[in-house]
Amino acid sequence: MDTLWRTWGSASPPGRITQEAFELDDAHLRRLVRLRPGERANASDLWDYSQDLLYTEIQGPLLAYLLPFCLNAWREDLRGMSTEYAGFVEWFYLVLADREVLDGHLSSDQCVAVSEFMRQTILEEIDDQRGLSFGGRNARQHGWVAALTAYGVLLPDAELLWNSWWSLNTIGRAIAAVQYVSCLMYPENENPVFAPWTPDAGGGPPCLWDFEGHLYTHRWLQPNVDFLKGFLAVSTVSDVLTRAVERLADQPEHKIAAGIRDDLPLTIETLRARCAELPLLLATTQEPGSVVDFEWSR
Repeated sequence: MDTLWRTWGSASPPGRITQEAFELDDAHLRRLVRLRPGERANASDLWDYSQDLLYTEIQGPLLAYLLPFCLNAWREDLRGMSTEYAGFVEWFYLVLADREVLDGHLSSDQCVAVSEFMRQTILEEIDDQRGLSFGGRNARQHGWVAALTAYGVLLPDAELLWNSWWSLNTIGRAIAAVQYVSCLMYPENENPVFAPWTPDAGGGPPCLWDFEGHLYTHRWLQPNVDFLKGFLAVSTVSDVLTRAVERLADQPEHKIAAGIRDDLPLTIETLRARCAELPLLLATTQEPGSVVDFEWSR
């Protein structure tokens, strides 16, 4: 957050609030405008503000001042630092998905800062990944996948995020790569990393095309779809899996990772089909009321 504020260029709130409150009571706006860099916003106030942004005319200078507080709440939710912002984050994703919100009210430098902050936060969460055997509800393991997937809806530079992740510069990135690749290789009930879903305990592997928050009618931005189409292939996945196993040579996760690598020849057709299908699934908008249930072909 310190880095974000240093590059933000809007350290003072506007002198007057002209933002209309969606539910007419602007008490939350008056509380938010009193915040100073480094302070945490009240979760209920941010939820109310998200409704203002979605359904009323936006006061640009106020958005420019409050957005870092919104981003900090999103970060705390993703990083498991707090659960109080979960309801706000679901709507905040919808705000960010409207490109007119950022492009219309922020400077180009501020838009770049938003992108960099979100990428680095997701990478921080990836860097903290440990373990290759999970059962039941695994919010921590599912959370970074959901954030990665949502990022492709919000910002057009998923390539930067993906390349930093698959550089495998940290143990966590290697573990996260194996977690993700397992979802491309195995049938849902045969994944050695994520135990099958059960009615009582939940679980199962994360869905690689589920968008976080209220992004029900959205899709990946076309530059991200084009990147993934050209990038995701059997050869690329095989290479990252091999490098991940090498990176984990002295780690507790090495044995399971090596077993997944050794299974690659047995799952090659499933992997090939899913590498081709995933960009198409991410590029598909599911319309309101649709009963289409997206799933792998194999």
